[in-house]
Amino acid sequence: MQSEIEKNEVSFQRTFKRTRIGFATFSFIYLLVLNIAVLASTPTYMHDWHGVTCIVFSIIAFLLYAFPTIMDPQDWPPSLPYALSVWGSMYLMVALLSLINTNYLWAFYLVFSLSFALFSSRRLLLMVSVVAFTMFSFQGLWVWPLSSVFLFSIVSQSMTIFGLTGLNMLFQGLLAERYERTRLFRELSEANVQLEEAHRRLEQSVEQEQELAVLRERTRLAREMHDTLGHALVLIAVKLEAAQRLRQRDPERCDQELESTKGIARESMAGLRASIADLRSPALEHERIQQALERSVRELTQRCGLRFTYTLQTDMTRLPEVLEETLWKICQEAFANIEKHAQATHINLSISQCENQLLLTIQDDGIGLPEAYYHYLDDGTLSWQSPDGHYGLRGMLERVEDAGGHLSLSSAPHKGTTVEVRLPLMGFVVV
Repeated sequence: MQSEIEKNEVSFQRTFKRTRIGFATFSFIYLLVLNIAVLASTPTYMHDWHGVTCIVFSIIAFLLYAFPTIMDPQDWPPSLPYALSVWGSMYLMVALLSLINTNYLWAFYLVFSLSFALFSSRRLLLMVSVVAFTMFSFQGLWVWPLSSVFLFSIVSQSMTIFGLTGLNMLFQGLLAERYERTRLFRELSEANVQLEEAHRRLEQSVEQEQELAVLRERTRLAREMHDTLGHALVLIAVKLEAAQRLRQRDPERCDQELESTKGIARESMAGLRASIADLRSPALEHERIQQALERSVRELTQRCGLRFTYTLQTDMTRLPEVLEETLWKICQEAFANIEKHAQATHINLSISQCENQLLLTIQDDGIGLPEAYYHYLDDGTLSWQSPDGHYGLRGMLERVEDAGGHLSLSSAPHKGTTVEVRLPLMGFVVV
């Protein structure tokens, strides 16, 4: 579309330029014939200043007439000072020539023609009226009372002059509409190009968003599988080792451990399905977070012989599901890390409400978290670097950030580890 517009515009400009050159050529021939006629009818002009003056004024008049032809039609109409200076100079030259010899008054038709190139609308009518009045004056038609011959001459010439002016005004309107239409087509073409570019960028953005969604889903699945299947497998391994030790000494206790292990395996399978389907944890499907945490604490105490301090300073029955899920996953991850790595003897779990935030604190007295696993940046944000294949710390931090909360860790060698989580209540009132 853009190329077609440019092609039409080039063709039009070429035609318009040829037309202007044609008018300039006609004006040159017109003035040349007029000068030849005047000088031929008055030979004495060739022997005094009249001849030189007529030729010089005619050349100036031609240059003034031809000068607007180099103007870019897209800059039409020109500024009023420019138009008045060119038109006034042309009018003066022809008026002086007419004062030298009245036959030059027909050169006012060139002034009349020049008005079309310099003015539009009411200004054009005014300039044409001045030209017509001046021509009638040099013809001696303004004699009162007007005779029928003079009146007929004035009316007939006026009809010709103003009829051509009307046609020219119509042509000017059509020309202005064409330039406006061309401008609109050009803007439309540019808008189409911009729209295509925006569409291309949108497609790239969609592709990038899809890739990002895939990466997020992979991260979510890895985190969910670590928090469910990973913890379950560790617990199953611990229980199988216990059953193996009890097989000879206490077969009945061994059978209990095996039954418990089968239950954990079934629960982990359900948890795996729930994680893949992005559902809630199976434990929270059957009981509230408070009961689930109390049960988990009892089981951990029985397995590891830990002392456990459990402090609950808020009502957990009215928490939104997203906070329940986040609390449960973080506690499960922290309990698993303590059981596997901390070598702790005492755990303190505290959940309280501070203004519009829920505060979770898990503290142990174990060997502490290796410093290589985490550090704080200059802006105070927490950064982590879990060992390959381990997603615990990363999963905890991502879950807290997804819930709009803040996670902080503090640890020292042989002084234990403290995990503190602050979660916004998101407009829910907990009493």
